[in-house]
Amino acid sequence: MRIALALVASLAVYELARWLILRSVRASLQHRARSFAEHHNVRVDLFKFGGKLLVREELLNDLVVVQAMLAASQGGDRPTEVRRRVEEYIDEIVPSFSLTAYYEIGMKLARAAIFAVYKPLIDAQSMKRVAALPADATAVFLINHRSNFDYVVVSWALSRQVAISYAVGEWARVFPLDVLFKAFGGFFVRRGFPDPLYHTVLRRYLQLITRRGVTQGIFPEGGLTRDGALRSPKVGLLDAILQLSAEKDFDRELYFVPVGINYDRVLEDETLLAEKRGRASPPTRGEKLTGALRLLWVVPSSVTVNLLRAATGRLHRAGYVAVAFGAPIRLRDLPQTAGIADLRDEQRRSLAKEVAQLLMERIARTIPATPVPLLARAALELSLPATESALASRVRELRVRLEERGVPTALGQEFDGQRLARAALLADEDRNRDLARLEGDVLLLEEAEEIVHLALERLQRRGALEVRDGKVFLGAHPHATDLLDYYARSLAALDPSA
Repeated sequence: MRIALALVASLAVYELARWLILRSVRASLQHRARSFAEHHNVRVDLFKFGGKLLVREELLNDLVVVQAMLAASQGGDRPTEVRRRVEEYIDEIVPSFSLTAYYEIGMKLARAAIFAVYKPLIDAQSMKRVAALPADATAVFLINHRSNFDYVVVSWALSRQVAISYAVGEWARVFPLDVLFKAFGGFFVRRGFPDPLYHTVLRRYLQLITRRGVTQGIFPEGGLTRDGALRSPKVGLLDAILQLSAEKDFDRELYFVPVGINYDRVLEDETLLAEKRGRASPPTRGEKLTGALRLLWVVPSSVTVNLLRAATGRLHRAGYVAVAFGAPIRLRDLPQTAGIADLRDEQRRSLAKEVAQLLMERIARTIPATPVPLLARAALELSLPATESALASRVRELRVRLEERGVPTALGQEFDGQRLARAALLADEDRNRDLARLEGDVLLLEEAEEIVHLALERLQRRGALEVRDGKVFLGAHPHATDLLDYYARSLAALDPSA
């Protein structure tokens, strides 16, 4: 009896101690997350803290949702079944945001993962545009979609500005991804789902958080690019926002912020190209999930490998990942939105396509150029073999064309010397103008040569290119041309349609 009491008492003490420790850890994490947000003046949308139950009740009592439920019931479905479906859709879509999970878990994991694989570069000038957004406006970040890593990179890039909520595809609706994304404020979207009731619930949820000022991140392409080029935009989510703007009581300012992201290496590039070669139809949900789960293996394995390389002095990453932000576009300033309240559904969707195309053009001009895409484009335009000096001259020409279109070039610490020289050149007001122009051209060529050097090293490592007898040739990789084409296409602003 005494042994049993002792065991019970020991178990009770253990449970009490565990509860106290967990409570202390949770309180500490919450305090640190709040302190971080306050210290950096992070924009945290208060509506996220209202709780899932509040959102659920608002949607269940929303007039449009109620009318859709009534229509479904009149169409032959039992009212109880209709109600059950709506509640299921709400539970699936609505996240359970946690500031602690976002900053103390999500952003720390994001930073560790990014630095293990890449050298991240955030365009500082364009970041000022994000900081200047009105505090009482709703911001919708529109991002090109090259990798499943995009979510991680853009969230981390914006972490000192705002906690962003993403529209996430079905591939993330599996454990543990579903728990993580919901805690980070992500809401799930089923693309092409046939039930009109689902689309009504999703549309009204999107309109609800837009009305309440929740900052969102949307990938207009609706999925990853398979060939490296920007895909045609999906307009469902955009149409929902335009539909909200037509409502008389919607008085909040809404800004679209183009976001461009580019990589020297997309971790899934060969998988994506294999899908493109395999068939014309889109990948299945299972294939999307496989690509996402692959990151769960690639990232920790890269961390481990790079730690070992760092310990032996042989650390190398997959090159740059670069993010830039375009000039915010106020919804009310778009000429297409004039008189939107008077349009029929078909007319409004047609208008949404026009707006989507305009926004995609802005995104194309925001995608930063990194070394690998620049060299890939130069190599394809020149036709290999070519000398490194010829490739450097073509890279320089490409940069000039990109700068004319306002496209930034992502240059890391390797270019600090040229940056300092250019700053000194601009600061010297007494220098002869023609001489200054000549020196500027020399600096551009030096940067182009360094870009070729870095990109060539990265593409040689993958077998896409090789150097023989002082010339650059196509490499031994079985799909070397496809790889070059994939990265060259990321410079979408150079395409005629951009």
